[in-house]
Amino acid sequence: VCLLVLLGPHHSIAPGFNPKVIVTAWTNRRVRLAYAGYLGHMWELYAMWAWIAAATAVSYRYTLSPADSETLSKLTAFVAIGGGGLACVLAGLAADRVGKANVAIIAMVVSGTSALAAAITFGGPAWLTFLVVVVWGLAIVPDSAQFSALVADASPPEQAGSLLTLQTALGFALTFATVQVTPVLALTFGWPVVFAGLALGPAFGVAAMLRLRALR
Repeated sequence: VCLLVLLGPHHSIAPGFNPKVIVTAWTNRRVRLAYAGYLGHMWELYAMWAWIAAATAVSYRYTLSPADSETLSKLTAFVAIGGGGLACVLAGLAADRVGKANVAIIAMVVSGTSALAAAITFGGPAWLTFLVVVVWGLAIVPDSAQFSALVADASPPEQAGSLLTLQTALGFALTFATVQVTPVLALTFGWPVVFAGLALGPAFGVAAMLRLRALR
């Protein structure tokens, strides 16, 4: 489809990445707090997405057969990750009404609480773990777009693209570590401890968003 679309009459070439935005990202408090919220969000997001099927399969084996555990864990991951996409639509509709920072705060409070609940219910009734993880998946991603919008709102217009580029680069650099370390920690300490550790990210993000909201 993209190959069939031509450039519009107002097309212009975007400027290249400006390294000076590294200074802006630190000295502009609103941008810095939006970055902090985003990094707290990314601490949790991809580690959960990457390993939730494996983690729930272990949890379900306490009460189900290995075959049933594997099947249900795949369904859990599908519903949790797919449901998050639908929740993004609702978050986008609400953001301009209640505020982007408020939407991010609500999402991170729910996702962090769900991570702790998943730790508590781990190995318990399969239906309960399934429900908790689905709620976690619904809440874990809708704040993502809000952080980008907050950075864009706070950025000098000529630096917005570069600041968004830096934000994304830092966030995904963080996921390199969290995705790789998560299974290692799970083998050492168990999945409940890992789930509780993932909740630290949204807690950090909520603190940043509360400070940003106070500035606004």
